[in-house]
Amino acid sequence: MTVRRAWHVVGRAVVGVAAAWGAALVASCANAGMPPGGPPDEAPPLVLSVTPKTMTTGAKLNDVEIRFDEVISETPRGAQDLRGLVFISPRAKDTEVGWHRNRITIRPKGGWKPNTVYSVQISPGLQDLRNNGIDTSITVVFSTGGAIPATNIVGVAFDWVAGRGAPNALVEAITKDSTAYQVRADSAGRFNLQHVPAGEYVVRTIVDRNNNRLLDPTEAFDTVRVALTQRVDVELYAFPHDTVGLRIADISPTPSDSLRVLKLSFDKPLAPGQQLMRPQFILKRADSSVVDVVLVQTLAERNAADSLRQQLKADSIARTTKTDTSRAARARADSALARKRADSLALVDIAAREARRLAALRGNRPPPAVKDTTPPPKMQRPVVSADLYLTLSERLKPGTAYRLQVNTVRSLSGTVKSPSRQFATPREAKKDSVAAPVRRPPS
Repeated sequence: MTVRRAWHVVGRAVVGVAAAWGAALVASCANAGMPPGGPPDEAPPLVLSVTPKTMTTGAKLNDVEIRFDEVISETPRGAQDLRGLVFISPRAKDTEVGWHRNRITIRPKGGWKPNTVYSVQISPGLQDLRNNGIDTSITVVFSTGGAIPATNIVGVAFDWVAGRGAPNALVEAITKDSTAYQVRADSAGRFNLQHVPAGEYVVRTIVDRNNNRLLDPTEAFDTVRVALTQRVDVELYAFPHDTVGLRIADISPTPSDSLRVLKLSFDKPLAPGQQLMRPQFILKRADSSVVDVVLVQTLAERNAADSLRQQLKADSIARTTKTDTSRAARARADSALARKRADSLALVDIAAREARRLAALRGNRPPPAVKDTTPPPKMQRPVVSADLYLTLSERLKPGTAYRLQVNTVRSLSGTVKSPSRQFATPREAKKDSVAAPVRRPPS
């Protein structure tokens, strides 16, 4: 190869490398993403605009449109798709939700009805491509006709069997013509169904476990009738409604109580307020002889009795314990209090520095919603339970069969039944009669 030819080959290689480097540089400059090594995006999407604006009257529209400051993921948190987060009130047969990168569009199938007040709610769960989620709901209210009423149906949906507020329960206000205004309760069961036309309604809550927004046969629900003029406050206590009476699911003798107490568990809660008397519970041996029941306690009554015993024991210990009031003890207490104050101030400083760091990562955009610290709502009705405790007149014999008959007990649905069940007490552990060999230490 001549010298001229060799230099030609080298020159072409250099030009190729330079061209490739230039193309990579252009591509990196055209990339709109975060440059390598930059701070991670930890901020949730920010709503830029909502069309129509909330409280608009006489709205003429094809879609409700919500724009964000970044691309929204098509896979939300807590639902199979975006449609699973959207509620249109009054309820539509089907909802169409369109995804357009940094905006979503919403409409009921068949369009918006004239002269109707609509509320469109998007439950928490929207997130960006980095899984930064919006933890608050987005709501827009508008009218396709006249004024929007300033009305509220406010309250709490309780899961009565669980003894707490029903998170994300479906709440509906249903008219005589079956028009259903609806809203989702929050994580504590509280709800506020707003801007519903005045009138008479059946307010219903459903513990919608499969999220299909329908009342299925096994789902808990409750209803109450209201007359709405401006504001109505209601409490709803959802439980499974059925016509099948109580069944004894389990009978557990308690060895800790020397086999003198039976824990009786039904397959569903008992109705509160019913009188449970000792003659209703008949316990028989295999020879039909009867073991008397001397005390019947609900779960709440037994817990209260246990708590009282523990308190009496603690009071007895406190009375016998002398408090050290010496100068050295007071000095130790003062020193511990001073350390506690210093630690508290240090924690405040650490929290402030962490807040500034997170604000810088967000580009000083608004912080995410603060977690709700409101105490959970309390039920006005008594807590229900499926358990009873029967104290017997004598200790049951281990390894023996018995039969318990319970007469006229009522379920939450009001069905009365007299169930029975056979059970056996646990056998006593056999004691080893052979003496254990004596181990001698090695010589």
